[in-house]
Amino acid sequence: MAGNRQTRDARSAMALTTIEGAFDRLRQDESSPAWLNPLRETAFDVVRRKGFPRTRDEDWKYTNLVGFAERSADYLQNRPTGDTVDAIDSLLEDLPSIENACRIVFVNGLYRADLSSGAEPDSGIELTPFSRADSSAGEKLFQGQPVDCNTLIALNTSFLTDGLSIEVADGQKPAMPIHVVFASDGQPVATQPRLSISIGRGSEALVVQHHVSTGECLTNAVTGIDCAEQGRLFFIRLQDESAQSMHVSNQIVRIAADGRFDSVSIDFGSLLARNDLEVDMHGEQARINLHGLFMSNGNRHVDNHLRIDHRMPHTTSLENYRGILNDAARGVFNGKIIVHPGADGTDARMNNRNLLLSEQAEVDTKPELEIYTDDVKCAHGSTTGQLNPDSMFYLRARGIPETVARTMLIDAFAREIINRVRSKIPALADYLCDRVSSQLPDET
Repeated sequence: MAGNRQTRDARSAMALTTIEGAFDRLRQDESSPAWLNPLRETAFDVVRRKGFPRTRDEDWKYTNLVGFAERSADYLQNRPTGDTVDAIDSLLEDLPSIENACRIVFVNGLYRADLSSGAEPDSGIELTPFSRADSSAGEKLFQGQPVDCNTLIALNTSFLTDGLSIEVADGQKPAMPIHVVFASDGQPVATQPRLSISIGRGSEALVVQHHVSTGECLTNAVTGIDCAEQGRLFFIRLQDESAQSMHVSNQIVRIAADGRFDSVSIDFGSLLARNDLEVDMHGEQARINLHGLFMSNGNRHVDNHLRIDHRMPHTTSLENYRGILNDAARGVFNGKIIVHPGADGTDARMNNRNLLLSEQAEVDTKPELEIYTDDVKCAHGSTTGQLNPDSMFYLRARGIPETVARTMLIDAFAREIINRVRSKIPALADYLCDRVSSQLPDET
């Protein structure tokens, strides 16, 4: 065991050395926006000092990033291009058509105006690709954004090529959904998508962050979200990259007084997927609802880590994540709720339910509560098992074939999360149901 660990550490160290060489070459690239350079230097110091997370780190106990580090070292040697190829056209054609939505498209991490449709005039929405921002605007876009909270966020900042800022002005409630698509066409490049969302005071917005790809792509995504007082955001994150891809993401969210954040996070793709979501509730009466669904098969691996900080009185949080795993797939769920001193009246609930469709599938689940004050209502729970035999018997007794009965039960298990989307975007919910069906083996 110790030998294997030393080998993994040595491989990560070698990958980091190669990445440092790629960063040195990036320093000499005069086409890089000047306003990004100081941020990059600060961020890469963190990458160099901390290195990639290791399985000896508690938060990474079940997820090995050595392969991700080595692919990063290889792919960061190459510069991405956003040229359209047949693969991208096919990926975009398969996306759901969201009524009245504006669609912003990035290809291999680069903004593509010709594939995008902006917001309506006077909608109260300002959409700014980072590559279109001058120095003063660029620096403003990054104010309050996560830069170097951990190695992966720092790596994103160090090699950032483009991104999108979404700003909703105070008091605006645009009906137009914002569909942000990050597509990769299989080029051997490491994309570092960055999305910044700012919801003004008393404003509302609906944002879909959608990752699709073909081939052995590598994605290291960072999303920063700030909801001002009485701001409301319904946020959907859909990761549907190829089964050969590697995908890690960090979402850092801040919710002010009486703000509300509703999130639906769905993972269908990737050989390796790791999602970190941190929500800081720093205002009284802040509320969040976090719903998630992850499906995996083959030898694929998906890991969801959530952390919620209740810092002020009378804040409310709900977490409801579900996993469906088949073959030799492995899933991880870690949800941590921290109720800080003075956060009296906190109401926090967490639930993780997992469905295993084979004897080889595995889920590691760890719900956590840390409470440092009185007068709170907190609960957490987790279940992992196979399809309910009583439910199967009920359906079979009514003449429903076994394969159909199994599909009905799996579909119902997933729809409880997908239905959170249906009230907002019915077409997207239909698309997600079709994707669930396509993930199921023929014999179910």
